[in-house]
Amino acid sequence: MDSIKCYIANSTGKLTALIPKIEAAFEESQKLIVDELGANQIDVIFIYAPLATIPEMGVGGNSPDPHNIYVSFDPEFKGIKQSDIVLSVLHEAHHCMRWRDPGYGKTLGEAMISEGLASLFEEEYSGEAPIYTRIKIKPSEIKAADMLLSTKAYDHAEWFFGSKDIQRWFGYTYGYQLCKAYSKKWARMLRSLFALIPDCSLIPH
Repeated sequence: MDSIKCYIANSTGKLTALIPKIEAAFEESQKLIVDELGANQIDVIFIYAPLATIPEMGVGGNSPDPHNIYVSFDPEFKGIKQSDIVLSVLHEAHHCMRWRDPGYGKTLGEAMISEGLASLFEEEYSGEAPIYTRIKIKPSEIKAADMLLSTKAYDHAEWFFGSKDIQRWFGYTYGYQLCKAYSKKWARMLRSLFALIPDCSLIPH
């Protein structure tokens, strides 16, 4: 775990009141990402950046490459939750490891799958889907996205953060729904497989 480093960028002093919560969240998330993802060589940088947060949470995350996570805060938001900080680190750490292989994704479809998988990783520990995967997406949006799944010439901000024609968080929600449906399909297949085995204790480990 020594290769997962925590940095609190606090030259403004704006994050001082949040430091105990940040440190506790980092300690909790660090163990999870190492144990579950085999995460290593990642710097987690906590910054004061209100415009980079999810307004409903006062926290936001970004991982631009395989080795850096930025968790942004709006200290003016009342009631920032330690659990939201933990989940932000989990989500972005999943991206960091995926950046290494197979990559975040160059097409719209690949990007949505990366976000869907990271959201499922969050859900595994929180017990609920992230806020940005819960919108009610429209058939017209799905049809438009399906026509562009394989294209690299797409506007990421439009599909994930919204535009005149695409609602906010569409890409996150659709990606989550696709990954969730696929995981349920495989779970059913595995249950059917094990139902055919008389005594699972006989399977070599």
